[in-house]
Amino acid sequence: MSADRLSFTDNSRLWRALLAGLGGLWAALTLPLVATAFGSAQWVWVFDYPVYVEARQWAGNPYAVFGALVSLSFLTIGIALAPDLRRARWGGLAMALLIMIGAPITALSYLNSSERAPLHFTWGWEFYVLVAVGLSGIAAAATAGRRWRVGVRVLLGMTLLILVAGTLLLGYWPHGSLVFLAVEAIVIIAFAPRDAAFAADTDADAMRVQNSR
Repeated sequence: MSADRLSFTDNSRLWRALLAGLGGLWAALTLPLVATAFGSAQWVWVFDYPVYVEARQWAGNPYAVFGALVSLSFLTIGIALAPDLRRARWGGLAMALLIMIGAPITALSYLNSSERAPLHFTWGWEFYVLVAVGLSGIAAAATAGRRWRVGVRVLLGMTLLILVAGTLLLGYWPHGSLVFLAVEAIVIIAFAPRDAAFAADTDADAMRVQNSR
């Protein structure tokens, strides 16, 4: 199959991997600002660098500002994964949608973190989104089918463990979780089935239709 006949999913693979990587990088860069504002001492060393001091001063409330802005990571990772995950049928589609839904939920949560905020009850809802994303990874692994490599399906099924590992190793969620999710996304995009894996079934279906006439 020539390059100009490839689907958007295959043609955009490199750019989508870069998009997922940018989402993870943004989560990693903003993590120290939010984690330290929340009380974590793990990332205080970054304030030896003027850029972090200036970012904290610019934000005024770095917890709310850079917490809400990590919604961009949810969005970019979800968009990057969606073309491949839709090929994993309903489980994959659910996973992609849940990641993208994490964007407005996270923004809403952090912008209402103050006890005086009118929607303060939404603070922390991104935790439930992360759990849902992790569980949807199991569904995606189950519905992906034989066209997907076993290793990629195992990776999808381990999404919840990957999110937990990101949280524990980097010391904060959802930022740490999203850094690890971005790495997972890049691997999935790199090793997800190509057009050729689906072309054989399409040709077979067309042949069956022709023979039935």
